[in-house]
This record gives sequence, C-alpha cells and structure tokens, in this order.
Amino acid sequence: SMFDIINLFGLKYSLLFIAITFVTQAPLVYTHLYFYVPRFLNRKMYLVYFVLTIVSIFVYSYLNYGLFQILPQKGMPDRLIRYLEIIEPNYDILEGLIVVLLTYSLKYTLIAFITQNELLRLQKEKLQLELNSLKAQVHPHFLFNTLNNLYSLTLKNSNKASEVVLKLSDIMRYVLYQANEDQVELAQEISFINDYIDLQKIRYASKYSINFEVIGDPKDKKIAPLLFIDFVENAFKHGLDKRFNDGSVTVKFTILNNEVIFECDNSLGQTEDDHSIPKPGGKGHINVQRRLELIYPKTHKLSINKNQELYTVYLKIML
Repeated sequence: SMFDIINLFGLKYSLLFIAITFVTQAPLVYTHLYFYVPRFLNRKMYLVYFVLTIVSIFVYSYLNYGLFQILPQKGMPDRLIRYLEIIEPNYDILEGLIVVLLTYSLKYTLIAFITQNELLRLQKEKLQLELNSLKAQVHPHFLFNTLNNLYSLTLKNSNKASEVVLKLSDIMRYVLYQANEDQVELAQEISFINDYIDLQKIRYASKYSINFEVIGDPKDKKIAPLLFIDFVENAFKHGLDKRFNDGSVTVKFTILNNEVIFECDNSLGQTEDDHSIPKPGGKGHINVQRRLELIYPKTHKLSINKNQELYTVYLKIML
C-alpha cells in the first residue's frame, strides 16, 4: 500500500517509485485496451492477442526494472538500495498481469453497465411510444362510434337531443383531455363509462335491460384511462345492436382495497352473421390486452368467455 511504501522508502522516493511505475504501466494498459483487445481479441485472433499481451507484460517489467537501476543511489534509503539489488528484470510480471486483467475487467464492466442503462432507456422510450400509439388508436375509434350513436339518437328521439349532446360533451372532454394522462382518477373513469351507458339507455329506451353498478369506493385511486370502454362498446355493438328482441347488458365495477374488478356481460346477437359475435382476438381487444401487458404486466387478470346466451368479460387490476 501507499502507507507501506512511504514507511520503507520515505516520501520522496515513494513518489518517485510510484511515478516510474505509472510511466511504465500506462503504455501497457492503453496498448492492451485500445489496440490488442479491439484489433485481436474482439476479432478472435486469440493466439496473436495472447502472445502480444505476454510480450508487453515482459517489456513493462524489464523497462520498470531498467528505470529503477539507472537511478542515482546517492541519498537513496538503504532499504530501497537493498530492494533494487535483489530484484530481477522479470520481478514485476505478476503485477503487470494483474493490472492488465483488472483494467480490462473495469472497462468492460463499465461498458456493460452503460450499455444496459441505454438499453433500458431505449426500451422505456419504445414502450411509451407504443402506449401513445395505442391510445391514439382508441380516441378516434371511440369518438367516431359515439357520433354515430348521437346521429341515431337524434333521429329516434329528437326531444332527447339536448341531453344527448350534454352527455356527449362530457364524454368528449374526458377522451380528449383527461385520457391523455398516464393515469386518471378511477372515479373519473367510472363516471365516463356511466355517461356512455346513459347514452345507450336513451338510445334503446326500455327495449332492453341495461344495468350499471359500482360496489366500493373509487376515491383516491388512479388507473390508466380507456381500459374498459372497448368492452362496453362491444357489448352494445355486437350484442344489443344485433338482436331482434329482449337482451341485456350488465356492467359492474367492484373496488376492494387496491383492486378494481370490472365485469361486463351481454346477450349475444341473434343475426346469422358470425361477425355479430365479438371475438377476443378482435382489434379492439388486442389493443386493450397490449396496453394491459405494458402498463400492468403482472398485476392484471383478463378472461373473456362466451356461451350460448352470454358474452362475458372479467378484468381484475391491482392498482
């Protein structure tokens, strides 16, 4: 250690000893890291790399030894004189090897660390871009469908037009502004779903059974926006829109501690068109599933089932 060297040789000669070691080690380290490694080791020219590295370590030891031998001994501490008398030209080979291995390990450990951080940063940016793209797909799709609903409602119930416009205004405000955030208040998201269902109740009047229920308190809880609307839209689009009579849609939110459970079931369409039955692999469902994988990778459970009468969606998210 530095303290031991000072005790043995005194401050002046200790600094001289360190200076000579640095002058001889620096070319060894830089030649190895910036010439031998990229030119030979990285190109799998192992024999050339090994021979050149060993030769360089010997050259370092001999050069180190030679510089110490030409030092004037006048005024030199006796311990240093005796040390220089007993050493041989290859005395420092082991230290040279250790320096080569240590500096190589430190450099490439640092490079690996920096590379890993850069990969994580790029991965995070990629995921964010993908999320933004998915949300951008949701907005126009949803607004287009809602405007179609408004057109249908105003044709069938002109006296309800003002109520429809008010509800639609609230829905559009949410989709265009609040839904651009990474997270929104759970209460806002549930209110948004409720507004959409209220529009459908006006549209279908008393023809079908439409139920909405919230169990638990959504206050002070946040969630990613627009995760539920695709399922609710499909319940009407592929369910009630394709039926001749009867039929129902039931939407239920259950909030328990830090969990929110969303359940939506609807009667299947009665038309013979296979497209009247919503498919778990549909574009909208794939969009939602991908967003869930990105935002809640291990904290959600989604199951979609269909029997002869009902199409059922169950989604549980740990907030």
